[in-house]
This record gives sequence, C-alpha cells and structure tokens, in this order.
Amino acid sequence: MVGDLIRLTFAVRRHTPSWKRWAGFGLGVAAAAATWAATLLADAPVRADVLGLLLAVWLAGWVVGPILAPAAAVLRPEYFTVLPLGRRRLGAGLLASAFVGVGAVVTAAALLALVGYAAVGEGPVAASVAVALTSAVLLLVLVVALARTAYALLGAAMRTRVGVEIAAIQYGFLISTMLAGWFVVYPVVSVVPVFLRDGLPGAASSVVSWLPTAWPIRAVDAVAAGDLTTALAWLAVAAGVATAAATALLTPHVGSRTARRRSRPIGSRALTGTRILPATPTGAVLGKELRAWWRDPWRSLEVRTAVWFGIFVAVWGAVLGVPEVGAAAGIAVALMAALSGSNLYGQDGTALWLLVAGQSPEAVRADVRGRRLGLVLAMGPAAFALSAVLVALTGAWDLAAGVAAVIAATLGAGSGVAVLMSVLGATPGVDPHRRVNATDAGENPFALQVSFWATLLLVAPTAAFAVPAVLGAPWPPGWFVLAVGVVNGVVAGHVLGRIAQDRLAARLPETFARIRYPGSTGVRTGDGLLDRLTEKADEAAAARTPA
Repeated sequence: MVGDLIRLTFAVRRHTPSWKRWAGFGLGVAAAAATWAATLLADAPVRADVLGLLLAVWLAGWVVGPILAPAAAVLRPEYFTVLPLGRRRLGAGLLASAFVGVGAVVTAAALLALVGYAAVGEGPVAASVAVALTSAVLLLVLVVALARTAYALLGAAMRTRVGVEIAAIQYGFLISTMLAGWFVVYPVVSVVPVFLRDGLPGAASSVVSWLPTAWPIRAVDAVAAGDLTTALAWLAVAAGVATAAATALLTPHVGSRTARRRSRPIGSRALTGTRILPATPTGAVLGKELRAWWRDPWRSLEVRTAVWFGIFVAVWGAVLGVPEVGAAAGIAVALMAALSGSNLYGQDGTALWLLVAGQSPEAVRADVRGRRLGLVLAMGPAAFALSAVLVALTGAWDLAAGVAAVIAATLGAGSGVAVLMSVLGATPGVDPHRRVNATDAGENPFALQVSFWATLLLVAPTAAFAVPAVLGAPWPPGWFVLAVGVVNGVVAGHVLGRIAQDRLAARLPETFARIRYPGSTGVRTGDGLLDRLTEKADEAAAARTPA
C-alpha cells in the first residue's frame, strides 16, 4: 500500500506547474548550499552553534511551511475513508508518502551538512561520519514527522475556539513578518560574518544546544569523548515518538467538525433579540454574513488573523525603534478585509445555488450589498479599536485623524474590491468538514494579488491628503482628511459593489458552474477588463495543486 500511495503522490505532483517545481527546487538547493557553506566557513569553536541554529531553522520551516502552503497535504486522509484500510496502516502510508518530493530531497541535502561537520571535527573521521549519516537519517524522520504532526494538530485545533486563536496568532505573525519583517533583513544579513566568528550568546547557545535538532551534533561531538550512545538514543526516541504521533493523527476524521456548543453564540443572541438590522433582503443577507463571520471557524480565523496581523505590525515598529507605527495597526487590519473577503462565494461553495434558484435583480443586489456591509462590520470595529488603543499607548495623537481616514477609505474600497473579486475569481475550496488550514477555503492567489494592489491604488486619494497632515503640514486640517477618507471609502465601495452586482446578475450561472464544476469555466465571452481578470483567476485556480 505504501508503494501505491507514493505512486499516487507522484501522479498528483506531476500536475503541478513545472515552474513551481523548478522554483522550489532552486530555492531549496540554494538554502542547502548556504547551510553547507555556513557550516564549513564558521570558526571551529562556534561551528556547533552555527549548524545547530541552521538545523533548527530547517525544522521551523518544515513545521510552518505546510501550514501556509495551499496544498500542503497532497493526499488527505479523508480520501481513503471508505476503503477497507486500517487507520494505523493508512496513517503510516500517508507519512511515508510525505517523504516524496523536492522538499524532502533538499532537506536531506541540508541535513547532510552534519557529514561536513564531522569531517572537519576533532574525532576519528570514519566513526564521526558514520554517526553523522545515522543522525541525519533520524533527524530527517523527526523533521518530516513533526511537520505532519503539526499539520494534523492544526486541523484538530481548528475545531475549538482556542485552536482558532492559536492558528490566528501564527498566521498574523507570519504575514506581518513577510510584510514588515523585511526591514530587519539587512541588519540580520550584516551580522552574518560576526555570527560565523563569534556564534551565539551564552544563553541562546545553551537553548539551541538542547533542541532535538542539535542532538546529532552532540552525538558527533561525543565520538571524540568515546560516548555517543546517549545523544543517538534520545534522537531515535524523538523520531519514534514523532512518527507514532503523526501516524495516529494522519487518519480520517469522521466525528463532528466542531465542538458541541453549550450555549447560543453571542452573535446569534445579538441578532435575534431586539431587532437591530432592517427587515429587508439586504438586512437578511447582512445578518447571515455576520453570523458566518462570528460562528464559522474559518471566517472567524480571518478576523482574528487580521487583528493579530495589526498587533504584530505594531510590535515590528517597536522593534525597529518607531513605536508610532503602532498607530497604523488598524490600517493593516482594514487591508486584510480586501484579502479575507476576496473569495466569499467560493467559501460558501454551492450554497450559491439558492441565489441561482431565486435569481432576481433585487436578490442579487441584496446579496452583494449584504456581503460587502458584513465584511465592513466584521473588520471595521476591530480596525478602529486597535488603532485607538495604540494611539493612546504611543501618544501619537497627531496621527489619529490621518489614520482614521485611511482606515475608513481602506474598509470601503477593500470591501468593494473583495465582492468584485469574489464574483470574478470564485474559486472552490476544500469541503468545510475536510478543511485543515486557512488556505483550504479556496483562496485564489491571483485574486489576492489584485485585491491587495487595487485596494492600495483606490486608497491613494486619501493617502495623498493624510500624509501631509501626519507630517505636520498646516493644511489640510484633520477633519478635512477624515471627510476625504469617508467619501473615498463610500464611493469606491459603492461603485465596485455595483459593478460586482451587475456582473453577478449577468454571469450567475457561470459563477455557480465554476464552483460546482471546477475547471469547467465555459467559453470566454468578451475581451473586457473583467473578462480578462476572470480568465486569469481561472488560470490561477487551475494551477493550484489538487488537494
């Protein structure tokens, strides 16, 4: 069975665009070469510190990478639920298939830097190299098993509120690092020669030396002292435990998708008590959307990720010595509205059939408008509240008006862009009961890029007035900047919402077909901008590795 699963994995990977395979291979080879180079170039007294830290980075990459990748699990346990296979046997087979691919190959090449470490060490070369090879194999098993365990645990955690919060912290930190963390890349790179010469400080060196990724190094060092059994034994135990955990977790989940509720959610109580929303079709859609944002684990993850993204942007600002950046944390939250809502129809799946069955101009208008307003209400309060708190903490009161204006403009423009791209780039995701991470909801990379850059472009008028005000220019006054931001957001959101409404009304059956029958997008009917965006979004959806 293991051979069949490996062949099936190869068959799936063959349908991945070749440029992705080659790009991944190239980056992996470069990272492995850097690991070897750093190990051999480091000064002998600190070589263990350097290699230990690099191996820990490889482990962290394996743990985090599958969580972020949209097709981290090529073969899902749920695919084999109805087959007469033992759960443990299936889990072991799926774990074995995880060793197939470019990632495992380049990781093995990087871990073999242990051989280089042993070859230039002080112990007997033959014995040291033999121990290094054995340790590299055990460490590879540990790394892959821990990665699959983390992936499976995240899927289980997403069925609880605490798990959703933990996942949101991870995503918020990673997204903020990709955007704001680049400002610290140069200082880090500039100290590499110093690191290769001096190694880590005492406390950090002690921590790294006791990580499981450093146990192979301890085993190689123990060869010179004549005692190598302890470190190898610990590494073997760690690899065995991780393998057993991954095997147990990589089994089909057939229970309820989420934990049973003991009381009605706050969102339901708020919307079903005293009437707040209007008794109109738009009010009905808005109520449904707010319930979805509050109750659905994946929608809730989007909101929490946006909040943590803003918090970590403020943290990066403090690290860089510019705490005033924290005042703009709400802008980061508002920007996430455009990204989180760029596939609303794809997230709901074939529920769009309800709109197809009862199609009318009024129903389509209410659906688009309700979704857009729901997105604003889901993200808006958190954006304004976070910036208000951080403005008070940093004392940057002179930035308040400009930041509030940009938040208002970003929420309005972002919500309009989101509903438009939800129509143009509707992309089906994994069935809700089979989802593991946020990318399983069907995010389209092209739609995300368009949403991000289009929102920034549409907010430019407000930014043009906000920047001088923030820099202390006598004109324009704060109230004028705030008014410009509100008008910018309202106009952009309304215009884009109207375009989305007209497009959905004219292409509703085709939009449903893209969700119900992925890959069957029909014949291109025009050469306009919207048609080209739809075509590019369909190409991006088709390029995603099946999962």
